[in-house]
Amino acid sequence: QINHIILEGLKASDTRRYVIEFEEDGKKYLSSYSYLTDNQFKNIAILNLPYLENDDFMNYELKEFLTRLSGIYVLMFLFSIGLAYFLSKYITKSISRISDRFKEINIAQRNDKIVIDESDAGELKALVMSYNNMVDQLEESAVKLATSEREQAWREMAKQVAHEIKNPLTPMRLTVQSFQRRFDPSDPDSQEKLKEYSNSLIEQIDVMSNIASAFSTYATMPAQKSEETDVPMVTQLALDIFNESYITYEEDAASLFAIFDRTQLIRVVTNLIKNAIQALDTDRSPEIKVSVTHDEYNVYLKVKDNGTGVHEDHQTKIFEPKFTTKSSGMGLGLAMVKQIVENFKGTITMTTEINIGTEFTVQIPRSR
Repeated sequence: QINHIILEGLKASDTRRYVIEFEEDGKKYLSSYSYLTDNQFKNIAILNLPYLENDDFMNYELKEFLTRLSGIYVLMFLFSIGLAYFLSKYITKSISRISDRFKEINIAQRNDKIVIDESDAGELKALVMSYNNMVDQLEESAVKLATSEREQAWREMAKQVAHEIKNPLTPMRLTVQSFQRRFDPSDPDSQEKLKEYSNSLIEQIDVMSNIASAFSTYATMPAQKSEETDVPMVTQLALDIFNESYITYEEDAASLFAIFDRTQLIRVVTNLIKNAIQALDTDRSPEIKVSVTHDEYNVYLKVKDNGTGVHEDHQTKIFEPKFTTKSSGMGLGLAMVKQIVENFKGTITMTTEINIGTEFTVQIPRSR
């Protein structure tokens, strides 16, 4: 007999089929009940098909499918990360380029513009155009600033020259006036007084001549020659004109070559030595050390003295034209040295200690 529950379930099934699950001897079974019909679709019998349920294969296939699907998802995830990375690098490449250009902007040099393709995004193109416009404006401002500073420098220089020339003119005028009032041709000492007046005038004229020479030397620097110069040899040649026993020289190589005008290098050494001599302290034994050393890329010319040093307030002005701490001179020596050194792509620096001494270091690129 068929259980009435099965009959009710089969009767209520839309698929005309009813399945039950039961367990026997520790194994799970499924039993399927379905109607058999005749040609007129009338129910004539019920077919029962019991069968053993085994899901191991299905579970294995499902596990394999999920494993493969997980691998695919992992690969797709890694691929997405890589694609996102390269896309972000591509998108931000131009922005990074602009950012690097912003960091490299220097008012003291010419800044290159950024060239982009017409196909670039509108926002990026607008940013690049703004940068290029800023570069143009910066260049114009730098030119105006340089022109203004140059004009101001020459105005200050003209004032300084006028002031320096007026200084000897006053005693010359007084001397001439005194000569006019007091000179007596019948005086037995007239020749001696005439000689005295003449010497006084000549002395003041020499002062004016030195001022004019110093200004002319700074204002009309001779054309530089880009020649290969043996720095130690030329330095020793420049030192030959100084007879002071307290000037010593040392070098770490017999020959060190740099692209530098031979004559102007002599002027650099001479000016640094004269500056060191004038800075010496008369209360202690004078000492000036000159050295030429080198490394892989540069030659270093150093002039060190044990003088009074440079006051802290003057250290930032020491290379400025017309600045001087001496009672005489126009303060053009170190300014001229700095100009010469920088013309040959070198640098000059100063280290100083009050009552200890000062050292000037000239760095010049080696040619070989």
